[in-house]
Amino acid sequence: MDKVIKTQIEKRLKRKPNGLEKHLFEAMWSEHCGYLHSKKQLKKLNFKGALFPQENAGGVRVGRVGIFFKTESHNHPCAVEPYQGAATGVGGIIRDILALNARPVALLNSLKFAPPEDKAVKHIISGVTSGISDYGNSCGIPDIAGEVIFDDSYKDMPLVNVMAVGIAPLDRVKLSKAKANLEIVLLGSATGLDGIGGAAFASKELKEDKKEEKIHVQIGDPFAKKQLIEASLEILNLEGVIACQDCGAAGILSSTSEMAYKGDCTIELELAKVHLAQKNMEPWQILLSETQERMVFALKKEVIDKVFKIAQKYELEISHIGRTLECNREENLYIVKKDGKILSSTPVSVLCEPYCYELEAIEPEELKILRAKKCNANLDVVSAVEKMSQSYNLASKKWFYEQWDYLVGARSYVEPSYCGAGVLKLIDEEGFAGFCMDTNPLCCALDSYTGSVNTVLESYRNLVSSGFEPLGFTDCLNFANPGQDSVKYTFVKSVEGLKYASEALNVPVVSGNVSFYNEINGRKVHPSVTLGMCGYCKKEEDIIPARFLENSDIFLIGRRISKDSNIGGSLYQKELFGFLGGCVDMPDIELEIKLKNTIFYLRDNKLIEGAADVSKGGLLGTLMRVLFDSGTGFSGSLIFDNHCSAEHKLKLLFGEIGGRYLVCSKKCREAEKYFIKNNIPYLYLGKSIGDKIKFDGYEFELSKLKEKYLNSISNALDDV
Repeated sequence: MDKVIKTQIEKRLKRKPNGLEKHLFEAMWSEHCGYLHSKKQLKKLNFKGALFPQENAGGVRVGRVGIFFKTESHNHPCAVEPYQGAATGVGGIIRDILALNARPVALLNSLKFAPPEDKAVKHIISGVTSGISDYGNSCGIPDIAGEVIFDDSYKDMPLVNVMAVGIAPLDRVKLSKAKANLEIVLLGSATGLDGIGGAAFASKELKEDKKEEKIHVQIGDPFAKKQLIEASLEILNLEGVIACQDCGAAGILSSTSEMAYKGDCTIELELAKVHLAQKNMEPWQILLSETQERMVFALKKEVIDKVFKIAQKYELEISHIGRTLECNREENLYIVKKDGKILSSTPVSVLCEPYCYELEAIEPEELKILRAKKCNANLDVVSAVEKMSQSYNLASKKWFYEQWDYLVGARSYVEPSYCGAGVLKLIDEEGFAGFCMDTNPLCCALDSYTGSVNTVLESYRNLVSSGFEPLGFTDCLNFANPGQDSVKYTFVKSVEGLKYASEALNVPVVSGNVSFYNEINGRKVHPSVTLGMCGYCKKEEDIIPARFLENSDIFLIGRRISKDSNIGGSLYQKELFGFLGGCVDMPDIELEIKLKNTIFYLRDNKLIEGAADVSKGGLLGTLMRVLFDSGTGFSGSLIFDNHCSAEHKLKLLFGEIGGRYLVCSKKCREAEKYFIKNNIPYLYLGKSIGDKIKFDGYEFELSKLKEKYLNSISNALDDV
């Protein structure tokens, strides 16, 4: 805790904190709990139209139900103990959904690792993958979609961002706001010593030797979580249960203090009543333990017996640990007792309103230099196609999703990679919900404002190309040490980019998370703005596959790359030349909305059979992925100018700009008439046909490229 924070605490308390209170403030005024460097920036975001955006998880409305979703990071724990770090990351985000009385129905993940070329990295990948699979699926929740990105910047610090989705009737939603004269009940696993100090641990840079940090990593129990889910849903549907919070970061302390803060009441806890896993735990340990599988409820006295019976039914431990009181003073208090003795009486507002920093966005000189760099490397098209087809970042991620069950729970509607989104059938309401997760760290490293706008639009296009109207998104903002000027700048500009895109598209932010200090010994991760977006479509036939039928006509609709296009941050530059530089293309929002309407018109009038967003890997990278998944070849033209330089050919084939879709149609003439009539930019590329990929004099065996695409990751990880 730095001097500024210590001074502010004493100033607000009007005294020095006692021994217990030092622990309380270390947690609640940590970056992880207090959002010291980010809170003022996050207030800029567009929440208009979101359901309960200030709750544990926000959501969007579809008819009579709310679809609630949120992302969470568990980067630090996964760097130290990959299996438990990933498992408890899943557990924590499930509880955020559960606290609203929403049944958790799906998981997604965004994973970022170093390339899988040494044992240490493979150990992390194996642990994270197994932790996600073993925990989420054992709770009866499917993994329906996500992304995996490989880059050297994640060598020391993998990024593990998890998204959970829940559904609840709007008239049954419960909030985390307590009120006076309620009883406080703790349900779930016995509080132990695991995970103590986790909030403070996640608010600092890791050391090179991570062994000593393992004590801060929580331990998950998915089978206890399944019992907790069912018990909590039954409890939350009792009329006398007013509020709920999960015990996540800073455990009982954060959950109970935030309840009182939101409810404008005093809260009094008796630590002797907390059911413990170990004897003789210190008061601060009881309050700050991050033992998993626990929920806190604020309820009326007359329903306590019913709640205890439900706990007994599900074989869960339960304690009556405190109560809320009316404020009889100028300030509501957070009162901690042990065997009747008051150990701390602290103003709730002081605990829950930490000092927040102002961030000044001064563009660092290093970014200007990076954007001015030119990629002059020369490589022939044949070699480039061969290399890109087996790039870890373009290759099939089947090694990952085959380890996860996407069908458990009976709501999942399509297999992974069928379209640009994971799909759930809405049992409680007509229609389908689509979800995706996206990050563009290379673009954000060059230009965090434009990179963030492009990331929102990539998620937007993934949903649109799958037939879903985008409704809202959650964000997980992963950055290095916020004390550094370069990190301050990229963070501020990322938030501004999210605000602009959200408002321009009328797609609100519903929830989010910030993870700072993702670096070790000055080695920083790229600014990684991860988004999870939700969309809706009404009918099964509205879902568009990312598949091309044999003997269909293939179009590119949207923008074209020219010699003057800015393609900085394109994957092929990094994959083929180890190059990061250049300017990032600023998208055309009006065109993006126009293209969305075009896709939906083509779909509704049966003019297309398949569609895909042109994103990572550019035109040819996207085309290859779709062809491999469709089992058909291609014959046509992608370059349109065989006299241009080799460098420009690669730019046309693999350069990345926004506002582009590939679509296939068996009604070519009708589709073209619509494009011309409505001034939609388009190019006719050719046909999906045969067993080769042929364009502009180049020819590749589909089966050979597909084998590399399917197996490059599996081959790298076959010994984990």
